[in-house]
Amino acid sequence: TVVLGNAELLVEGLADRPELLEFAALILAAAQHGTELTARLDRFARPVREAAGPTDPAEVLRAFGRRLAYSLPPEIRLELAVPPDLPPIAMAEPALVAVLDELVSNALAALRGKGTLQIWAETHFVSPEAPRIRIVVQDTGPGMAPETLRRTTTVRFTAGIAGHKTAIGLALAMRVVLAGGGRLLIAALPKEGTRVSLDLPSIS
Repeated sequence: TVVLGNAELLVEGLADRPELLEFAALILAAAQHGTELTARLDRFARPVREAAGPTDPAEVLRAFGRRLAYSLPPEIRLELAVPPDLPPIAMAEPALVAVLDELVSNALAALRGKGTLQIWAETHFVSPEAPRIRIVVQDTGPGMAPETLRRTTTVRFTAGIAGHKTAIGLALAMRVVLAGGGRLLIAALPKEGTRVSLDLPSIS
């Protein structure tokens, strides 16, 4: 708060000193970034409760897609494919939406204003008695090198890589998915985009 307040005063007071204003603006931007990072760390540090349901994933995805379509840049195409017969899942709707927000935010950062964002869902079976839901978020961005991919869900204090923002959000998303009995899987290759899959148990 002290840094932010004084940096804002410096920016205002140095309007006629461009050679110093640039440095004050850098301080202000760094403090604002620190505020955001602190908030994300606070969210990560909190215990994640077990998810509750049932939730209709098809309904959530369709509503999510409608909301997303209004905010996309004009050169990003959204492809949404949601079958109508998806079984319900145990993850609560707010938790599922929060995870989708994180995955889509990373995908849009990777696309950098141009490309295709694909979101689809399907039912797959580990056994006839255990149907699971797969929800996929995929972008046509630059992808990631293998070493970068191995670090994507670790807690780091550095800036985003390969067009993606910090992995603290992905780490938190993974914890939320695990709390619901699911898995979060990431696949990416350089210049071939990134695919993130949620593998969630259904409620029979």
